[in-house]
Amino acid sequence: VYTTFVTGITMFKNLPRRVFGTLQSKLFPLYFKLCSVMIGVQILTLTAMPDILSKTSEVSLFIAFVTTLLNLLYLEPKSTRVMFDRYSLEDDGKRETEEYSKLAKKFGKLHGISSLTNLVALCGGVVHGVRLASGLAGGLAV
Repeated sequence: VYTTFVTGITMFKNLPRRVFGTLQSKLFPLYFKLCSVMIGVQILTLTAMPDILSKTSEVSLFIAFVTTLLNLLYLEPKSTRVMFDRYSLEDDGKRETEEYSKLAKKFGKLHGISSLTNLVALCGGVVHGVRLASGLAGGLAV
């Protein structure tokens, strides 16, 4: 949550575009790796608490894991490659070309999908957290 809604927005508003993009290209792979590992650990803990957790937790964590892996293995590398391709065209003075426009549109699409899958993963983690807290507090697992 902090990375997505605080640092990302702060850096976007305060850093030059290329510095921000280059920094994000280094941070996002680490972020998605860490998220993948932590969700994997959460999935492993499901077997230790069968009376507390429910199918809802299993499904929400599975969705979070899959969407995070999608970001780690496909969306982030592809969008970063497109971003750097755009930078190359800018360096060559080709910002007003159709090729640049296509890359800009492609980057926007990939970035939007990546943001959406990250939000879905976040929601999956929240659902699991609520179910876990409810189970630990003595509530019914649904």
